[in-house]
Amino acid sequence: MINIGSRREVFFDNLLIDEEKTTAELRVNKLIRREVAMELNEPWEGSYCGYPNVFYAEGKWRLYYGCAGKDSPGRGGIAYAESIDGIHWVRPNLGIVEFNGSTENNLICDGRILLDEWKCIKLNDAYVFYDENPDCPKDEKYKMIMSDGNKGLASLLSEDGLHFKFCQVITRDGAFDSQNIALWDKEKRKYLCYYRGKHKPMPEVTFDELSFDQPIANALFDSETMSHRLPESFDEAYMRDVRVIESTDFRNWTKNKLITMKNDKVQLYTNGVSVYPRAPHLFVSFPTRYNERKAWTPNYDELCGKEIRLHRIKKDIAREGLALTDGIFMCSRNGYDFTRYDEAILPPPPENINSWVYGDGYNALGLIETPSDIPGADNEYSLLVIENYRASEGGVLLVRYTSRLDGFVSRHAGEEEKTLVTKEFTYNGEDLFVNIASSAKGCAYFTLKHGAESYVSYETFGNSTDKRVHFLDEDAVRKLSGKPVTLEIKMLDCDLYALRFGKS
Repeated sequence: MINIGSRREVFFDNLLIDEEKTTAELRVNKLIRREVAMELNEPWEGSYCGYPNVFYAEGKWRLYYGCAGKDSPGRGGIAYAESIDGIHWVRPNLGIVEFNGSTENNLICDGRILLDEWKCIKLNDAYVFYDENPDCPKDEKYKMIMSDGNKGLASLLSEDGLHFKFCQVITRDGAFDSQNIALWDKEKRKYLCYYRGKHKPMPEVTFDELSFDQPIANALFDSETMSHRLPESFDEAYMRDVRVIESTDFRNWTKNKLITMKNDKVQLYTNGVSVYPRAPHLFVSFPTRYNERKAWTPNYDELCGKEIRLHRIKKDIAREGLALTDGIFMCSRNGYDFTRYDEAILPPPPENINSWVYGDGYNALGLIETPSDIPGADNEYSLLVIENYRASEGGVLLVRYTSRLDGFVSRHAGEEEKTLVTKEFTYNGEDLFVNIASSAKGCAYFTLKHGAESYVSYETFGNSTDKRVHFLDEDAVRKLSGKPVTLEIKMLDCDLYALRFGKS
């Protein structure tokens, strides 16, 4: 029996849904592009800035990102920015790192600090979070993990989020060229760390879906015909994946587990895992999906930036001009088994000289709740997304994208009535609240059933993230609280995103 108590249940997965009886369509809702939040064009920044992450701590939103320009593609520094509202960002002059004779910048480290103080050979893919473990020492409230450049994943600690000290190497069992993340899960009372791994491909994986180590990939590519030949053996082929380890003290870590998904046909370049703020019993993930086409086809001739792609192939390696990336959505109840949607939630933007590249679909990990542009409307979620990565001019853009609260996946009905039916569950509460968006004609009717008892709602319509459902019997929800029930929802021209039981 599923007991949801008074927690919010979002329709990111089908745990609560009776799929055999449900006809309402499952829909992935794409993120909406808004304005440019930051252009990373300061002298210490540039077009190779990457792997940002953002979180709220001690009264402000905090943003960390790796810095580098096109002339120094190795990430040579970490920068920090902050915001009060999550929309407008400033670079504070920190006075920590000297750059070109001045400390008036927002850098918290450079190569010298990295090597001398942090004991890391090379900065790559740093991730910072604020530790909400109530037992965490004051001088360890800010934690960072990063690849140490020596086949290890290192941890660093800080009291103020600006001055970090090396702690230890967490693990050397992985392939860490990615944004590896760590978090405190208050439900499990454990730290979880998600990072890149790789494994031998399963039989269903095709040639275009798998990867090879770079020397092998280069040897397979024919620069004259712009095509690949099939290798004599697939023994060296691999698939990128995501591993997870656990710790109760951020010092002693378990052996890694491979997170499970529906099949092996997708390469995840990042994992993007976090606890979902509005339903903390769930994990959400916004990974970057890596798509490596193996040959130059006529479509590349028509795609934006043809000459730049050809230059990258000749100057660097084939996949620098052929591979493309985008963003997808996943979720999990336990942090190990994930529901993955293969329709992009963050496709590449409209074609321009700096889009449709190996660099689209990377977002700053962290959901920012921000006001709507419409006065009086419900808040929404903002995500900062990288654009213009490796651009020939200017720096990386951090662009604000938005989503409805709970809006990543919904159940949808159009002009024909559809039905959503739940499995049997129990709840606690006196009222039912739903996240719903309908047309003027559209609506939903909710029927609560317990054995022979059945209670029907009035017509419910509108566009609200927390709308109260009124029943013909005003005591219906209270009467069935704590009892096994099913909920049947008849839907017309509307989307349903989430529900919760509770008090008004």
